[in-house]
Amino acid sequence: MLRGVTRGRALATALAALALPAVLGGCARDLGQEAHELLQQRVDGLHEGFLDARARDPRPTGRAALESLDRWGYALRTSVEGDDVVLVRAVGVSVSERRGWKNIEESASLGACVRVTVRAGEGGDDRGSVTTEPVTCPAGAEVLGDDGSPVDALTTDLEGRSDDVGEPPYDPPVCVSGELCTEGGG
Repeated sequence: MLRGVTRGRALATALAALALPAVLGGCARDLGQEAHELLQQRVDGLHEGFLDARARDPRPTGRAALESLDRWGYALRTSVEGDDVVLVRAVGVSVSERRGWKNIEESASLGACVRVTVRAGEGGDDRGSVTTEPVTCPAGAEVLGDDGSPVDALTTDLEGRSDDVGEPPYDPPVCVSGELCTEGGG
């Protein structure tokens, strides 16, 4: 009788040991999926940044618009098509986590190239539009993750966006101590 109980416990312990990694694996984050979601957020943020830049300064067109939109030369490619500007930008992310009892670090990185088309407006309420869409990276393009290393993989499986340029955001004036401030502060 005691032998049967011992064998039963041994079998239950063995099954539990086999099931534990499966259970833990189901709870662990999928770093590839996390990298993809973070990359989509970065692409959305890039899009919002161009919308904000145009909302604040919608008048320049053509070459002048390009100079204000790519001030630091981050674009892999640029072109001016009439009054509109087209830029190709690289976006990369890296994610990592330590796993297991040996504390092994696992990581994933993913990158993409996106074409951003900034269309000039006709004036009045038409302030133009910004369209961001994934494209194949140009040959020789290096896409870096957050850690400064080249990404493991590139993707075009991202959602594009297209929005009209809105009104500029309200920026309250900055009051310096001792000045008459009507907006609070000071």
